[in-house]
Amino acid sequence: MNLKYLRDNDLMYIYFESNVPNTQTRTGHEQIFKFVAKAEKNKVIGYEVESASKSLNFVLTKLGLNSKQKLGICLYFIRERAGKTQEQIAHTLDISLSKYKSLEKADHNINFDTLESIFEAFPNESILETVFQKAG
Repeated sequence: MNLKYLRDNDLMYIYFESNVPNTQTRTGHEQIFKFVAKAEKNKVIGYEVESASKSLNFVLTKLGLNSKQKLGICLYFIRERAGKTQEQIAHTLDISLSKYKSLEKADHNINFDTLESIFEAFPNESILETVFQKAG
């Protein structure tokens, strides 16, 4: 998973696959668009999220993401909004840079110690609570 957040525009891009010819279509939320593969119209390869700060809860609870993807999006969003580097957040969490990068990309299984460190490092980030909520 690759993420891009444009803080000045509050615009976030979430890509599950890259270099796939795609078409942009609407979702059930007026500020969220999905990218579907041209060859497979039912295959979502990414999202564009306008007003990401306001729309993030919808992204995390309604788009069918798994817990690793939700956590990666939260960590990325928190870091970008704060203007921090991956190195700075890895240091804060007392984990390696490579492990942190893999968490943001949703490529790494997380252990309870790291999960606890995340919640301790960002106690006022209510968006983290949505990581393990079921869509509904």
